[in-house]
Amino acid sequence: MKVLLCYFSGTGNTKKIVDKYVDEFKKRNIDIDVWNIEKKDQKFDAKNYDMLGIAYPIYAFNAPSIVVDFVKNIAKQDKKKKLFIIKSSGEPLAINNISSNKIKNLLKRKNFILTNEYHYVMPYNIMFRHTDNMAFKMWDTAKKVIPVDCDEIVKNKESKLSYIFMGNLIAWIFRIQYWGGRYNGKKYEVNEKCIKCKKCANCCPVNNIKIENDKFVFGDRCIMCMRCSFCCPADAFKIGLFNKWKVNGQYNFNNYNENEIQTHINFCKNSYKKYFDRCDKKIGEYNDRQGVSQ
Repeated sequence: MKVLLCYFSGTGNTKKIVDKYVDEFKKRNIDIDVWNIEKKDQKFDAKNYDMLGIAYPIYAFNAPSIVVDFVKNIAKQDKKKKLFIIKSSGEPLAINNISSNKIKNLLKRKNFILTNEYHYVMPYNIMFRHTDNMAFKMWDTAKKVIPVDCDEIVKNKESKLSYIFMGNLIAWIFRIQYWGGRYNGKKYEVNEKCIKCKKCANCCPVNNIKIENDKFVFGDRCIMCMRCSFCCPADAFKIGLFNKWKVNGQYNFNNYNENEIQTHINFCKNSYKKYFDRCDKKIGEYNDRQGVSQ
């Protein structure tokens, strides 16, 4: 079996998940290639692969517009091929199940049939900052459950997310984010803390940031991936209408600090508990089948 895994990652969470998947596929002697969706200078062709994977972060309960545009340009296949989708978001709400509706429908018309879809909870890059402890727990859980999910894909065990009533309509309504992102992106500003490193302009996936005559110019192509403001080493960004939701700086995924002060402790509390409990159960059952002591 030969797999092609195509991904977009705004600030790195989805990329971490993709890298773990690649490791797990290789452990199972699966031939896998990885394709970064934002690299538009490459020629894309899925015909030589048996299975396609799409990975992305959820934006406003949808796949990012850059992912949708990429999917639209995939050629129709001569025969049916299997499709799996992996995605990440900052909260485990069931409404996130609708995020793949548009790309699933587009790919179905191109002879890709969805067999597996997985949603992993990873820390926010907008709205509020999760604690590093929560980031550690999210990533630790993902690392342990991804081998289980990868096994399902390889062994042809289908796994799909549950249907949400009126999901297509809800997803369609929230696609206003595509337009809203372009509008809000023009309102971005860089303040006096800027150190002129140009990291933001160089890393923007849609080339929306220009520096002209030593001034920043923000265009109308922003997809609100938050890479510029999240990764700014000087925390110099104002992100338009959503500035109160700005999150800056990488998370520490590797260390659990028992003395760290918990924030937003009641936010989606029950949903997070159900997510972690569900993952722990799945991991435990898998380990039992593998004869692994816990």
